[in-house]
Formats: sequence, C-alpha cells, structure tokens
Amino acid sequence: MTATIDLSNDALHRLGQSYYKYNKFEQPRTLEILGYEHSANADTVTGFFGRHQFLTLKVRRIDAEGKEHLEQVRFFTKTPPLELASRMEYLEEFGLYKKEVSVYRVILPELQKIIPHVAPNCYYAEERLLVFEHLADQKFRMAAGRDGILNYDHLHCVLKTLAALHASSIIYEVRCGRKLNELHPEAVVENAYPLGIPDTHVRKQNFNNANRVFVELIKILPKYQKNQKNLDYILAEFPKRMAAIYELAQTSNKYRNVFSHGDLWANNAMFQYGETSKPPIQCRLVDFQLSRYAPPMVDVITILTIPTSSSFRRQYLTELFDDYYGFMSKFLELERLNIEDYLPRQEFNETADKFRIVGLIESLFFSHLTLLPAELAEAVTSSANGFTDFFDAKRVEMCLQAFRSDDIYRERMTDMLEDFVDNFVLKNRN
Repeated sequence: MTATIDLSNDALHRLGQSYYKYNKFEQPRTLEILGYEHSANADTVTGFFGRHQFLTLKVRRIDAEGKEHLEQVRFFTKTPPLELASRMEYLEEFGLYKKEVSVYRVILPELQKIIPHVAPNCYYAEERLLVFEHLADQKFRMAAGRDGILNYDHLHCVLKTLAALHASSIIYEVRCGRKLNELHPEAVVENAYPLGIPDTHVRKQNFNNANRVFVELIKILPKYQKNQKNLDYILAEFPKRMAAIYELAQTSNKYRNVFSHGDLWANNAMFQYGETSKPPIQCRLVDFQLSRYAPPMVDVITILTIPTSSSFRRQYLTELFDDYYGFMSKFLELERLNIEDYLPRQEFNETADKFRIVGLIESLFFSHLTLLPAELAEAVTSSANGFTDFFDAKRVEMCLQAFRSDDIYRERMTDMLEDFVDNFVLKNRN
C-alpha cells in the first residue's frame, strides 16, 4: 500500500456507503472494504495549493438479493501539501481548506438536489482530505492549452453550468425563505479579498507583490515608453485601480447575490465530449476554495475574461452575456420563477459595466502565475523554497524572465495589461 493519508475503517466504510448512495445503487445488505490504495503515480498533480491523487477501494458487496460483488472503485482526492510547511502556513491563514470542506459538505449537496451535475460528487469531506468521483474516468478533461484560452463553444458550455449553480442558489433561497449567507456564512466568507486586513496578511502581501510584477512589466511595454509623464501616471495609478477588487468582491447591498464559485479560470472547468470530441456536451466546475456570496456577474465576467483575449471579448462578450442570461431564465422557469423578479435584465446589464474591471484584475492575478512556462512553474510548485521564492522574494525576477523568454506569456500578459491601462487607468484621466 502506498497510502499518503491513513483512513480509519469507519471512514472507509462511510466513503463506500456514500458512493453507493450517490450513484443510486440499491443499498447493499453487506459492504466490506477489503483494502485501499491512495497512490502517487504519473497522473498525480502537486499544484500550488494541494495534491491531487487517486484513491482505489477494494470492495466486497452483497446486494439485496444476496449476490456477491467484488469491485474496485476509483476516486479522485485532494489533500493539502502537508509536507511543505511554508505553503501550509499560507493556506491556513488563507482559510482555503476549511471553506472548501464546508462547501462540499453543506452547500453543494443542497444546490445539486435542485439542479444536478454542476460539480463533481464529493463522497468524503474532512479538512485534510476531500474524495470525489473521478471525472476523468467519465471522459471529462480540461480544455485549455498552454495559453489558457477557451473558445466560444467551451465558454457557452461553462456558462450553462455556471447559470445552473447561480439559479440553484436563488431557488434554494426562495425555498428556505432566507439568504444563503445567513444560512451558511462559513462557506461564503470572503477570503480572497477580505476587507480591512493589515499589510502583513498573506492576501495583502500577495496583492502587493503581484502589483510589483505588473508595474515592472508595464515599464517595458513599448506602447507606453514614448511618453515618460504618461508612464509615470500609469505606474502611480495602476495599483490604486487594481485595489478596486476589495470592494467589488464583497456581498452587494444593491444587487442580487448568489452562491458564487469565485475561482473561475480555465483549469477549474472540466468538459465532457461526444464521439466527435467537439463541441463539449457538458461541464463540471471544480475547486471551490474561494467561493463567495456576490452578484452573479462577478463569476460571469471572470470566466469570460481570464481565458479570452481582448479582441475575442470585443467580438463575443455581449453574445455570451445573452447566453448566460438565457440559461438562467430557463433554469428559474423550472421552479416557475420569472427571471425579471430575481435578476432583471436592466440590473444584469448594469452589473456588466460595473464589474467589467473585476475580470481583468482577476485575469492579471491568475495569469501572471498560471501562464508561467513549465520550467518556472515546476520551480514554484516542486519545493517549499520555490513557493516562498515566488510568493515573496523572486516573483518579479521570475515573471520578467518569463516575459522576456516566452512568447505566450509575453503576448497574453501584454494584452491584459494594455486592456486594463487603456480602459481603467487612462480612459478617464483628466
């Protein structure tokens, strides 16, 4: 056995029972766990915030008719990087795992009773271990290439799933007669951009260090080098405009709020395909560590900005907004709810303007890390020192190296920075 986390017999039995219940098997007369393997192999991923592995249960099941079944059931697991102390300290102050456990234990089971197939089934949720159905075994996969881009068909598909998540949140509140953040505050506390945190907080340190990268990249963009006075203004104002995210990510006192994913970039959406491979036929959202209670547009504009280019958005953004709104309307109709009573089109359009900046802010924060070429990304994730170097001392150096040496990194970051500077720094300059 190559288990990385010990599971008690009771935990293994509860996991097995949960699996057969979720998958609508007739409850077994006898269920015996003969063994398990929690393995690291070629498919294991050590990400920035967790380890992804396989868990295989060997099961002896006797069904209601007395027939014996010997089975192996494979799961996908997510565990914190316990062996990396500096990263664990960051995660614990960030509050990622505690929140995600709450989401998978409490909120998603309720929402997926209303509209299913939004997220993977979670069969076991403790702070040190999450166990999911293995989506890859159902032919789900991530769709973006090295450039992090999703095409129209994939965005259309993920918007349907996102609309299902948001609509189920509204329906849940209607049924309960209370707001979701009152019912489950622990699952939607704002941990990505908390208000009033000191400069010593990990999130504020991360924000400030990222802005140092962006300022250094702007300095070498040809577009702004001809006018030094203009460049000085951009460099001074850029971090101030970026700080708008702290207010905009909060629960709104003006607009409708919904349970929101909060972490929507290309790799947090997995797609399933038909025999022809395209377009995708359905999507699942994964990684709910940054979930929040906010206007739906915060999620919508994020997934329509991070994995797209500015030229794509100019051509298709309005059409994709219409796609999402149409999906929301149809999902609410299933409960005989009129979308105009819950998310009026006028409000939706108003939030599209108000939160447009959020998409670019999130795009910059995600992409300066996720678009790093493989050798630099490996240096960050493979050791405690690499993580500390990137999140503290060497971030500017590493990103400048990527910008100078890697075409994809340079083109994508240039596109985001110029869009942000032109539309949110220079556009309203007096």
